[in-house]
Amino acid sequence: MTAAAGSGGTASTRIGWQGAELVLTRVFHAPRELVFRAWTDEEHWARWFGPHGSTLPFCRLDARPGGTLHYQHHFPDHPDVWIRGTYTEVAPPERLAFTVGFSDPAGARVERPGFPEEMTITVRFDEHPRGTLVTVHHAGLVQDQGEVQGWTESLDRLATLLAVSHTHTGADR
Repeated sequence: MTAAAGSGGTASTRIGWQGAELVLTRVFHAPRELVFRAWTDEEHWARWFGPHGSTLPFCRLDARPGGTLHYQHHFPDHPDVWIRGTYTEVAPPERLAFTVGFSDPAGARVERPGFPEEMTITVRFDEHPRGTLVTVHHAGLVQDQGEVQGWTESLDRLATLLAVSHTHTGADR
């Protein structure tokens, strides 16, 4: 099943399921190198990743194969969520893959009942006549437990960040 979400038109996110894998696609009106950088630079990532209203007060990204990512989702209405993972593939500006799982503030793995121990995120960045086509594969889900909303809102926030970045510079920076 596929649905569209977001602000509509060409800025919408396409959502579908392939078994236990959530697949999202969206065209961003920005150069591929800039879009890729927004996924691998911790300053950029912390500005857009997460649903509306959330922040990432702690964010560390070491975007290289074997490097780690570790961040804190802060929500105004429920407890913070810590995530840690490992980059398995970093191929600028075409592809990015990493594993993620719940952690504590120190980065140690923690179990979160009802959620998988580890999930894999694979992101493709393809040239598109209007900018960059991003395809996200979120594998390892047992069911949607907020991931559709979280990803859709994150990608909305990314679109806003890229529009501002690209408009202010007039080019990739």
